[in-house]
Amino acid sequence: MNNIQELSQSKPTQIPIDAVQHNPENIMLTAPEIGYLWSSYLAESMSVCMLKYFVAKSKDPDYKPILQQALEVSSQRINSIESIFGGADHPIPEAFGEKDVDINAKELYSDSFQITYTKLMNEYVLQNYCQAYSLAARKDVRDFFSQSIDTSRDIHQRACDVMLSKGVLVKPPSIETPDRTSFVHEKSFYGSIFGSKRPLNALEVSYLFDDISSKQILEALNLGFRQVVKNEKIKDYLIRGNKITDKQTSVLGDILEGEDLPKPETFDYHVTSSKESPFSDRLILFHYTVVLAYTILGYGFALTNSVRKDISATFVRLIAELLNFAEDGVDLMIEHNWLERPPGAANRKELVQ
Repeated sequence: MNNIQELSQSKPTQIPIDAVQHNPENIMLTAPEIGYLWSSYLAESMSVCMLKYFVAKSKDPDYKPILQQALEVSSQRINSIESIFGGADHPIPEAFGEKDVDINAKELYSDSFQITYTKLMNEYVLQNYCQAYSLAARKDVRDFFSQSIDTSRDIHQRACDVMLSKGVLVKPPSIETPDRTSFVHEKSFYGSIFGSKRPLNALEVSYLFDDISSKQILEALNLGFRQVVKNEKIKDYLIRGNKITDKQTSVLGDILEGEDLPKPETFDYHVTSSKESPFSDRLILFHYTVVLAYTILGYGFALTNSVRKDISATFVRLIAELLNFAEDGVDLMIEHNWLERPPGAANRKELVQ
């Protein structure tokens, strides 16, 4: 009887917290952790190629240190992911490397475009890594994404500060400050697709302007890619993409202009006349598909924050158009044997057979 009481009163054996934290390989990686680490590895290796070229071509003493910092950060992230995957015996993606970039190629983009592009890419990283951090369980993976968020925030802040000081930062339009708070009393607040519409609210202005601004930056990126890409099928795909982007930018811009609000300026003049490619066709096509994915994500954020029915309907239509176009890009990657298969669950039906 005494033995039973002693057993019931004894504390369960616990693994020390420090032991778990310092030995993360004892905990299997989850599907979200593998997925986000895998996709991050591909994106960061692509960024290293782009940034190596940008650093080599940058002449502005204010921009170059930020580009160099971004390059070092992406290189460190690649090493960290390799370490995590190595501890889990997970294969390292082939991704991108020296064969995909030529830093000796002629200048393709201006310094102002390079810093603007770097700022935009770190905005995408912040969105992606915040989601990855929220789904991570293992401490080392959480630490990785937490540190990545911190470093991307720092790069973004430095880029914003220097661009603001040089007068090249594209800022959203201002709106009048209300003199008091008020409440909505009429259901016409939602507007209609074809009828009368209320003025845009602050969030709607924000997302419309940001989506146009991002697309115009990426139009300039596309223009440079079209000039230097060697594969005719990929060039035709980029030309199609440019036509879609022009049309969608015009659609969104008309909404802003209908409210007497300005559109962001174009970045096409930041592309040189060089036809010497700094990047492999594989990197160009992959980069463009990544850009499409983030554009669709941006539209999704805008859709959930737009209350006017006509704007919501517009974003639904634009998303559907880009989804169909993006599928053609993935088909091109498959056709050229360039698409690395993402890690996935076991095919139980095949295993049973």
